[in-house]
Amino acid sequence: MDLFYNVFMEKIGILKSKFLRNMFDQNTYVLSNKNEAVIIDAGAEIEDVKNIVGNRKVLAILMTHLHFDHFWNLDKYLEEFACPVFIQNGFENKFLDNELNGSILIRTNMQKNIAKNRIKYYANKLIIGEFEFEIFSTAGHSADSVCIKWQDCLFTGDTIFEDAIGRTDLKDSSSKQMFESLKLITTIDFEWAYPGHYEKSSKEKILKTISFYL
Repeated sequence: MDLFYNVFMEKIGILKSKFLRNMFDQNTYVLSNKNEAVIIDAGAEIEDVKNIVGNRKVLAILMTHLHFDHFWNLDKYLEEFACPVFIQNGFENKFLDNELNGSILIRTNMQKNIAKNRIKYYANKLIIGEFEFEIFSTAGHSADSVCIKWQDCLFTGDTIFEDAIGRTDLKDSSSKQMFESLKLITTIDFEWAYPGHYEKSSKEKILKTISFYL
């Protein structure tokens, strides 16, 4: 678990998932703003998340995409917090499809029965409490992938990391869509990138990585 990273008066808590750590070292982020919190992705253990959330009210869980390592503990989060989960419209079937959500890769039939009334869909602009987000569709690694911009931070899921891009050989991946998404990222105004795996990175390093693929 990393220390908080200050963004003006807000904070970002970074947690690493513990399951299959060497293979799927997934990042979950807890964004804090006064007495409110928003969670990005849901791989980390619920007790670790609760420790960072503290007494804040969790307003929402935002998914960068619906691969199993990113929603491994989502059902536990929804049991604990009275909030919705935001996903790309039309992709809720991935919660129940082990090929689409990638759990077949570890010979597991990952299925999460997420109640329909807990699911909400992204808009380009998302205001939740005092949080303001911009949502960018960045299909490529996964058809439902998004990048989430908050303040000067871009949460990139598995679209791009500091020195690599997300794999495009999965069930609903697309190299062509990834190419277009990388071009889109070069137009976004941000300073720091927080990926779904590995460490945070500067925009300068992200753009350098993208330049190898464009």
